[in-house]
Amino acid sequence: MQRGEREAFAALDLGTNTLLLLVARAGEGGALEVLEDHCRTPRLGEGLARSGAISPAAAERALEALEFFAVRLRALGLPRERTRAVGTAVLRRASNAAEFLERARARTGLAIEVLSEEEEARLGHLAVAGELRGGRAAIVDVGGGSTEFTSADGKLRLSIPIGAVVLSERFESAGDFAALEAEARRAAQGFPAHGAAGEACVLLGGTSVNLACLERGFERFDPERAEGSRLALEAAGRWAARLAALPLARRLELPLEPERAAILPAGLACAAAALERLEPASVRASGRGLRFGVLRELACPIGTPPEADFPPKSGASADER
Repeated sequence: MQRGEREAFAALDLGTNTLLLLVARAGEGGALEVLEDHCRTPRLGEGLARSGAISPAAAERALEALEFFAVRLRALGLPRERTRAVGTAVLRRASNAAEFLERARARTGLAIEVLSEEEEARLGHLAVAGELRGGRAAIVDVGGGSTEFTSADGKLRLSIPIGAVVLSERFESAGDFAALEAEARRAAQGFPAHGAAGEACVLLGGTSVNLACLERGFERFDPERAEGSRLALEAAGRWAARLAALPLARRLELPLEPERAAILPAGLACAAAALERLEPASVRASGRGLRFGVLRELACPIGTPPEADFPPKSGASADER
């Protein structure tokens, strides 16, 4: 099928915590025009750290979210060849992942591809590369079940098996945040020491935009306004400790995603450990993660220059960010 430049494409990202659907089309110069961007929080990886399997309740929540997304894709008339659905750490690890994938295909018609750690890192890098103004940046992508690092030149791609959901279940429920931080630092040894020294870094994913909202003192969670915000290197660790000391009810009074409040201290601890190990020169936040890389590869012809819009033009000025 010949692709027209204004055709819409869809990317689904099924992670340990969230399920995301992005629908967009390529515009001039490879810019992505976002048509729909949905997020659900089925927490497919809930209990995985203890049992090694996807629980029946978590599977059902994820299947219901996938059914909703499948309805949206049919309503938009998007054929399978213009849709790519991917899964990450939870589906790499769960002993019953194959069973879940088959149920998902039967109920929704969606064939979910399980990404390798390296492919997940590559697509995360592609997502960010499409937003840079001709520059380069290292990537740290904190997920629910793993944390990825890609060097600024895109050649080194690494993953460590810690994330916001995994660490929360292992440690925070027992109130042992010091042990959680120590485990995050231990796992971060899997990244090269000073691996981003002298480089700009983009902290990718929901953890990062929540951190930006907290750091900038927003009245409410506003991911679009937070996009591209500059972050102090120590901000993730500072907020991780502060949130861990607060009961959930108090966290919910702050400008963060309610669905992420329980696991955000662990996600921030992962980010803090990675940044401490890698020592980048600067850090910015972006919620334009894996799904943007998946969609860009679908929608943008090979050789098309990526859009130059990072940080984005909307919201606060560059100085404010």
